[in-house]
Amino acid sequence: MPLVANRQPAELTMDAVAEGWNGGGLALLNGLRWLAAAQDVAVYLVGGPVRDLLLGGTVQDLDFVVEGDAPGLARQLAEELGGRAVIHSRFGTATIAVDGAANALRVDLVTARREVYPRPGGLPQVFPGTIYDDLARRDFSVNAMALPLGGGEPGLLTPGGGLADLENGLIRILHPASFVDDPTRLLRAVRYEQRLGFRLERDTESRLREGVAQGCLDTVSGDRLRHELGRIFAETHPGPPLLRAAELGILAGIHPALGYGNCLQRWTESGPEIIAETGLIRHFEELTWLAALSYPLSASSGEGLIGRLNMPKAWAVAARDTIGLRQQEAAIADYALLPSRLCGRLEGLSPAAVAGVAGLTDKAAVSQALRRYLADLRHIAPALKGQDLLAMGVPPGPPVGEALAQLRAARQDGQLHSTAGERQWVAAYVRALGPELP
Repeated sequence: MPLVANRQPAELTMDAVAEGWNGGGLALLNGLRWLAAAQDVAVYLVGGPVRDLLLGGTVQDLDFVVEGDAPGLARQLAEELGGRAVIHSRFGTATIAVDGAANALRVDLVTARREVYPRPGGLPQVFPGTIYDDLARRDFSVNAMALPLGGGEPGLLTPGGGLADLENGLIRILHPASFVDDPTRLLRAVRYEQRLGFRLERDTESRLREGVAQGCLDTVSGDRLRHELGRIFAETHPGPPLLRAAELGILAGIHPALGYGNCLQRWTESGPEIIAETGLIRHFEELTWLAALSYPLSASSGEGLIGRLNMPKAWAVAARDTIGLRQQEAAIADYALLPSRLCGRLEGLSPAAVAGVAGLTDKAAVSQALRRYLADLRHIAPALKGQDLLAMGVPPGPPVGEALAQLRAARQDGQLHSTAGERQWVAAYVRALGPELP
């Protein structure tokens, strides 16, 4: 949803932002403004939305910082608008959504806070603060900008020099210990750099390399690292930030086995074609990047990575299946001589793993077989269902399952082409059972 495309910073006001909405979204924004004014509470649009507005991009969700009780303000606003507010009182945050709001707008409200890191890589201790405290705790200068909610006059706050860095295309940390305090910022740095087409500011890149060399990533939990990797996988173009992370040593800092970017480069080149050809759903499309990371690993290194990132089941399955399938590539071409046999070998494997190996193998016959399986063979099923087989005299229980499996295999191998052909096959199957029938 374009809001304030190509505006100069001096023209960026909340009135200008409001021009981008109508219906429920505008009502929500105006309701928040009215409540803030009535309670004499300062509210600011902050972070990524401000950055993207200044770049003339699109904004779907808005983030506001409240110098006061954000959950209380959110609760009142939801009541006024007949919407829903999800409150997290412990963290001083809330999310508001209004049914029927234009463009499914979501608004997050957070109490202004300052943070203190008791130890490197740990979660911070949080205390109430001002908008300047809140901006100072953020990751990069281009995300540390705020626009006051009240009034139509411009009042862009950029205490970290974010506006100049935005104009110069730079990603800059706000203080020298930024990467040590929170090493997940290493992954966010390359994600923003590549998404926005910016470059790391010279001292920021130096601090990043220094932090990696000193092992700062060892201080971060696997869950937090996995979350940041998942956000890269979800980017429109995950390849460039992952390749940049490999180049800077970030991936090897997460786990030594991730020190190579060759497979990432190959999947960046081959992946889009395979994903379009095979129709992978979004979840598996994102996991193909995990497959690209896992492809060159040994089984033991794969288990080490799974443990380091505390992978949930879907991630662990994709990683293990990729490694296992790569180790059996030599046999895949033989399986492909009979499609049903190939399907039997691949059935139950993560589609992300199958797609990843299809794009990364240097064996053309293997790639062709795996792509055919994903695009066509795995979707083939008999037209007849279990109840049809029962009506034709197949005994209930295991014989029905066995017959359906054989029908599917015959379809996959091109031996049956129609429902009539399936019926003839079932009739012969029933006759063959002969004396075994009750």
